[in-house]
Amino acid sequence: MTERLRNLLLVLVPVLGACAMQPGEVNLVTSFGEQLEAIEGVTDFEHDGNELTFMGPDGEGGIASWRILIESTELVSNEGRPLEGHVVSSWYRDGELIEPIGTMYTLPQEFFDTGIAQVCYGLWDEAESRWDW
Repeated sequence: MTERLRNLLLVLVPVLGACAMQPGEVNLVTSFGEQLEAIEGVTDFEHDGNELTFMGPDGEGGIASWRILIESTELVSNEGRPLEGHVVSSWYRDGELIEPIGTMYTLPQEFFDTGIAQVCYGLWDEAESRWDW
């Protein structure tokens, strides 16, 4: 390795490390949206602040118009465990609010399979600098 390349690496490595994504509520909501967008059958996905809209599975073999309002987010730090990002949201299918029945949520299984629900949380993966659902 040449002296010049070595010196360049000594400067760039710390700078690039400082640019790694840090966990926060904004990228938590973005990651939540990315999980939704990756579900098979989800189309016309739009994310505007705390509102997400898309067409997607209705749980009965058809397609519905979905609107999700992010009600709250919270980062929870527990010593010795990964950072948790909690997301509480209201879901509307074809304009109608989907409410849980007691402690049971009534969303289509496709959403649960990706770790997404009205009340859910992601874990911050420090090595990957991303939320894992």
